[in-house]
Parts: sequence; C-alpha cells; structure tokens
Amino acid sequence: METQTVKALRDIAKHRGLRGYYRLHKGQLIDLLNTLIVGLPAPSVHPAAHVPNLLDSPVPTIQTPTLQPTAYNPVPFHKSKSIKKSFADWADWLISHVPEPEKKPVNEKLEALKSTVSELFGEPESPFNIVESKSAIKNFTKQHTIDGKQGTDAATFLNTVRPLVVNLLEINRNTKFQLVLTCTMKRVSILTGEVITTDAPFLSRTEVNLEATDLGELYTNAIDKIKESLANFQLTGSNWRFKAVQKLEINTVKYRPLKGSSYIPLPKELANKKAIINMTNTDNECFKWCVVRALNPVARDSK
Repeated sequence: METQTVKALRDIAKHRGLRGYYRLHKGQLIDLLNTLIVGLPAPSVHPAAHVPNLLDSPVPTIQTPTLQPTAYNPVPFHKSKSIKKSFADWADWLISHVPEPEKKPVNEKLEALKSTVSELFGEPESPFNIVESKSAIKNFTKQHTIDGKQGTDAATFLNTVRPLVVNLLEINRNTKFQLVLTCTMKRVSILTGEVITTDAPFLSRTEVNLEATDLGELYTNAIDKIKESLANFQLTGSNWRFKAVQKLEINTVKYRPLKGSSYIPLPKELANKKAIINMTNTDNECFKWCVVRALNPVARDSK
C-alpha cells in the first residue's frame, strides 16, 4: 500500500465502509487498512478513525410537526392589569433582596476640618442688599437702591453687586434702565488747606432690556461708562479724589414701543379742536396714507 496515493487509500477506506478517514494522513491510512486486513483492533494512536463525523452521518428523520402561525389574540384589559401588577410585585420582591450599599465610615475630625476650610475659603455672602426706594405712575417707573460701605472702592463695589443688579433686571424684562453711582469725592484747597467733599453722581447710558438681551453684556457696558465718567471727573476737576461709594441707583421704566399699525385715538381736548388729522387704517401703510392725504386734501370727511 505504500505505493498507493492518498486518494487511492481514501477510496479503499470508503469502499470498506470506514468513517473519519479524511482526517488521516497517508501513514495513518496505511496503518488503519493493514490493521483491518489482519483482523486486529484498531490501534489507539488512531482514535479519530472510529469517531463518527457529523458531516458523514446521515440526516436523521425528526418526527416533529411543523409549527403553524396562529392569529394574535390580545390580552383582555382586566388580565393585562393583573399581569402588570404581578410583574410589579415581582420587581419589588427582586429589589427588596438587593443589598444596600455599604456606607463609608465617617471621620468626624475630617468632616470638621472640611467645614472649617469651607468657612475660611468659601465664597462670602454679598454684604450689600437691594431695596425698592421709589415708584411712580402705578409702578410704571421704579427706582431700586444699593447702599455702599466704607472701605470699598468703586470698581470692587460694582463687581460685587453685579449678581444683585442682573437678577433684578432678569425679573424686569421689557424695560429701559439707567445706573447712577453716587460717590463721595474730596479735595484739599491749595490756598486754605480746607478739605472739601461732595457727592457726585456718575450715570450710565440708558439701555433697553428685552427678553433676548444679554444682561451680563449690558451691565458691563453700563459700569464701563460709569468708570469712564468717574475718571474724567478726576482728570478735569481740581484735585478731586475718591473717598467712598454712597449708593447705586437702578432706575427702570417699562418699555412699550408703538407698533407701526397701531391706532391711538386723540384725547378729547385735542379732537375737539378739529385741527389734527388722525387717520384710521386697517393695514400697515399708515405713513403712505398720511402722505396721500397731505398731497390730496379734501374738504369733507377729512378724518
């Protein structure tokens, strides 16, 4: 058999009804066939020759009926509630067996140290309060005031009260506002040596606070104008120096701009004079109608 090819040896093994011979090389095939010819049991060195190969095994006949799809029958409402309740009860039972997380031991001295450090280096509360000082025309215009304190310069004061002012403007949208910083200024007379003091107001520009307005940017612009006014006062004055901040006033007024198509009736005393044309129109072209009426005056129905 040594002269036979591997293919010829496999054909012989197939003819003799052997299984698993495809896994053997030529030497193993010759040993297996020689053993079968002599009639001895197969050697232990070739256990794979007696292991059945699933690929060579015939397909078994399975006597199992084929499953057929059936129509979907929804669960009745009362049964679905019962199923949900059973599932919820099972979930509660499962959660009840979950062990609680192990609590870390509390070091009282460490916690006391953390509390002390927080008190020393934590953010201090604002020493300033904002109060409503004046109002007029049924709260159409209001004035809020923040009193200053000795030992605080203007820049530090304005930066410290920023959250108070921004929060006030946040809850008072659709308004116009102006900031007025009143500072105590002093100077020494060159001739007499007398110390002269005065309370000087420094105003910001009037800003419009709408719903989409960036209040942080508006406040920054306002205090920049106040700082500029304060610097100009010291440069152009007669040796004036900053002494203290007296107060910051926030003046607000409701902002209700007129629309282009709005019609406002004339007051009775003006309408009775018959000297003002106040047209009523239903579109947004009121200016055009005013020009047309001015270019084409009529003697009748001029209103």
